[in-house]
Amino acid sequence: LNLFFVFAFLFGSPSISNDLTNALKSGNSQKVATFFGKSVDLSTPDDEGVYSKMQAQLILKTFFLKNKPTDFKVLHNGDSKNNSHYSIGNLITASKKFRVYILYTAKDSKTTVLELKIESDE
Repeated sequence: LNLFFVFAFLFGSPSISNDLTNALKSGNSQKVATFFGKSVDLSTPDDEGVYSKMQAQLILKTFFLKNKPTDFKVLHNGDSKNNSHYSIGNLITASKKFRVYILYTAKDSKTTVLELKIESDE
């Protein structure tokens, strides 16, 4: 058993993967969408609803075109019900800051995003 997983288990919640963090930081909607299941509950300042993976990727792409990310930092991780977890972070863009809430499951080192909320932090 990997020592990292023992420590992660003993000392709290898993964190979203670095790949997902980097995809958000760089505004790569295609890469972010690889973490979505068949559908995802997506909320941006312009759109809100449950979308297919493809629809959600297009909505994110539009959001990233309007708001070019320069950084993304996870501020808090926690556990939610039904064996899911959440991460809350700040997405810094060229023009403003957004609060990001990610609800996900982590199974066999695969992260699946169930819900992604991006809200203006103003």
